[in-house]
Amino acid sequence: MESALPPVPQVELALTLGDTTFDLRWRALVAAVVAAPRFGRESEVLAAVRAASQVGADVAVTSLPPRLIGHATRVGGVPIAAKVSSLEAAEAVAQTGAALVLVPLDLVGAAADAGATVALLIDDIGDIDRARSVVGDRPVPLAIDTSAMPTPEEALAVESVAVPLGCRLLCTNDVRRTRRVVETVAALLRAQRGRVDRR
Repeated sequence: MESALPPVPQVELALTLGDTTFDLRWRALVAAVVAAPRFGRESEVLAAVRAASQVGADVAVTSLPPRLIGHATRVGGVPIAAKVSSLEAAEAVAQTGAALVLVPLDLVGAAADAGATVALLIDDIGDIDRARSVVGDRPVPLAIDTSAMPTPEEALAVESVAVPLGCRLLCTNDVRRTRRVVETVAALLRAQRGRVDRR
């Protein structure tokens, strides 16, 4: 007897960032976390964004002030996503050219209504079900940040679980590792959904 397959959330979502539209039904985006520059120099930010593009990130994500984000958006290569904690900050970074604004749970509706392209940033995979219910029918992807996790093994485990549960943006400080997770899980999700659809 064939064992029952666990339910796979259907994520029917396409996200347009700049000139690129990403199909997020199965695949998550890999977002390279750009740290704050040590000396506050624009050149450090630009170099970090270029490096993110060169290692294969889909997006560069940062918590920088709007002035520095504005310069980073002009580098090209990858879209810039900005993490914010207030509606005012969301509006400011969107005006500077950030392609995506990462917001906490309580800001999703207001930031989306203000016209920003938003993703809901969750702190823990245990929050995914609640986050999906808050997002509802809005075209808002779920994001999780593994860059501050204490070990690569923990980050790998969280990423491997988060994508099947519906997260579609993985913020990471190891783009190559996270890219492997994304590619592997995407193939598994396609195969599993195909088996479910044939029943």
